[in-house]
This record gives sequence, C-alpha cells and structure tokens, in this order.
Amino acid sequence: MPSLRTFDAFPKTEQQHVKKSSKGGLTSIVIYLFLLFIAWSEFGSYFGGYIDEQYIVDDEIRTTAQINMNIYVKMPCKYLEVTARDQTGDLQIVSERLNFQDIHFRVPYGTKMTEFNDVISPDLDDILADAIPAQFTSDMPELPMIEGINFDGCSIYGSVPVNKVSGELQITAKGWTYMSTRRTPFSVLNFSHVINELSFGDFFPYIDNTLDGVGRIADEPLKAYYYFTSVLPTAYKKMGAEVHTNQYSVDAIEKSSSSHALGPTGITISYNFEALKVIIKDERIGFTQFIVRLVAILSFVVYLASLAFRFTDWTLVNLLGSKWSLRYESDKSYSKGLLE
Repeated sequence: MPSLRTFDAFPKTEQQHVKKSSKGGLTSIVIYLFLLFIAWSEFGSYFGGYIDEQYIVDDEIRTTAQINMNIYVKMPCKYLEVTARDQTGDLQIVSERLNFQDIHFRVPYGTKMTEFNDVISPDLDDILADAIPAQFTSDMPELPMIEGINFDGCSIYGSVPVNKVSGELQITAKGWTYMSTRRTPFSVLNFSHVINELSFGDFFPYIDNTLDGVGRIADEPLKAYYYFTSVLPTAYKKMGAEVHTNQYSVDAIEKSSSSHALGPTGITISYNFEALKVIIKDERIGFTQFIVRLVAILSFVVYLASLAFRFTDWTLVNLLGSKWSLRYESDKSYSKGLLE
C-alpha cells in the first residue's frame, strides 16, 4: 500500500531539482500589464457605449413639413415671387410667408460655386451640441439707403410649411411664369444666387446641410437652375436627449434660354420625402453581459499567451538548447566530476 500511495502515472521533476527562469516571470508581468490594458479598454467601452444605426420604415404620420431657406438672388425683391407646388396639384404663393430684403448682392467667402457639400451623417455628439432650435425673425432692421451702393440683390429668408409629399419650390420673376399684373423687365433678369440655408423640418442654424454655402453665377438672363433633393428623416438619441433632423442628397441641372423642357426660368428646388427613417442612437450593453464578455476576453488572451509561451519555449529548447529555455534554467553552480 505505501508503494501504491507513492505511485505516479505521470512522474514529475522534484522541485529541488528544478530552477525556474527569471525570463518566465518577466513574461508574466508583460501579460498582466496587457490584461490590465484590455480590462481598462473594455471598461471605457462599457461606460462610453457604442453608436447603433438603424434603418426603419417611417411610421410617423405628418401631413405637413417645413422648408427653411435663406437665399441671395441677384435681382431686386420687387421682381421676385416664390411659389410651392406639389403632386396633389396644390399651388401656394408663399411669398407672403417669407421675408424679402433688398441687399447689395455679394458672394460670401468660402461659397462653393462648382460643387456641393458632402452628404455625411454628423457625429452624434456634434449634432446634440449644434441642435439649437431657432426661427427666422421678420423684424430685421431696414438697411439705410447709402449713396453709391446699388441694392441689386434680394435676400429671401424664412420658413414655409408645405404638404409632406413630393413637390417643388420655385423662385421666379414676376410675369414670366405665372400671370401677373407686372412683368419683370428683361434687362434685370439674373438668377445668380447663393444658398446660405436650405433645410427641412425644425430649423437648426448651426447644422450644416448639403446645399448650405452653395452658389451659382448666371451667364445669361434666361438661366434656369434645378435642384432635386431626396429628404431622409434622421433621429439622434443619447441618454434621454432626442433630436429629429432631415438629411438630404441633391442632384442639379442648369438650363439655358435655348431649352426649357424642365420648366420655367428661375430657381427650382424639387423635394421628395423618403419612406425610410434613420435612427442613430447611443447604446450600452447590460452589466451582466459586460462581465461575461470581459471574463471571456481575458481568459482567451491568457490561453493564447500560454500557448505562445509554451511553443516559443519548445522551439528555443529544440533549436538552441536547454540553456535558452524560458521556463527553466540549468543549474551551473555544480562542480564537474572526475570523469567529466
């Protein structure tokens, strides 16, 4: 029985005959530091959350939508009119809802004359910081008539409610598109323009849109500009805060006086509201799920490190000898025997 108690099917080297290497301890310290780094990163991800984007069918029923605009046109205000027409056949003269102010037409610095802004989904935190609602005011101070300054332009700004169906907003010259008691002289026709603001829905002046800061210079009086926009409702949600905006993409066509197949001379902004909706929100996993995930990741890293360490040790021992072992080092303190 005593011999049975001491029987070992897998004999091991006695501890007094083994001298552990300091290389293994250094490797363990490196692994522990790496595990702490992973744990710190995971805790940061847990508290910081992650951004989840979803595309869903827009089930919110709205009969109207709002168009916000601030456009410079190189024509006196008294010759301009703004209309809105949609696929239901509804035609609105929306000039009365907008503000017109005579200005000296100019192209602000940084205006894009040959391209548009990139269509991107802004960062969630940036949107929440910039989503400060505002509205256009109608009591803007009148500009004094300064001698020598030619007020050859018009600033059209304000918000217009329209039916939430496909339609178009037109800026045209009086008497050239619809019946009017006054016909604009041919000599003043000039639809050079700068779009400072064009957005849909609630007005957030600090959020950049695709057509913001875009301008065009007309090289002939009967010039027609067409902007075709596709509007996509977008909701941003984070920690109870919620902001609803509308992104849009745009295509553009310019027509000269020799071709008017698409419509009247002027500036036409066509809009189409998409049936989809984008929801961008900040999400966090549950605490239990986080703990399970953290333990699984750390365990897997330890397992891989152990395999890599053993494989490296085995390779060094077989190629370079036992003195290169990462796990043990031979005892060189013993003295050689007589026959050695």
